[in-house]
Amino acid sequence: MGWRTAELQNELLNAPNFFFDKFCQIKMPSWTKGRVALVGDAGYCASPAAGMGGSLAIIGATALADAFEQHNGNFELAFETYNKNLRPFIEEVQTEAVEMLDKLLPRTEEEIKQRNSNGFEF
Repeated sequence: MGWRTAELQNELLNAPNFFFDKFCQIKMPSWTKGRVALVGDAGYCASPAAGMGGSLAIIGATALADAFEQHNGNFELAFETYNKNLRPFIEEVQTEAVEMLDKLLPRTEEEIKQRNSNGFEF
């Protein structure tokens, strides 16, 4: 595998504690159910690497508040509007986050070489 693989493997195997996780993304068909609405990371986390958690939470809360105002507090109509109006933006952000992670964290040695040949190296 090259690079510093043996050194890193030795450190990992001998570490007193170690945490490993994967970058993942949840795509929910609806951010509401009954009288409950999710906003921010609870509903549409772009990815731990995107760095947009706070911004998406504010945008989502604003979209939800606007929907409540538009429908005079009728939560069923507000939730419908919230899910419908915010979804295109969230889908775009989530797609861009995956594309960025694919560039930053290539899956094969060839992809790593391709990334690094473009002047991006860790």
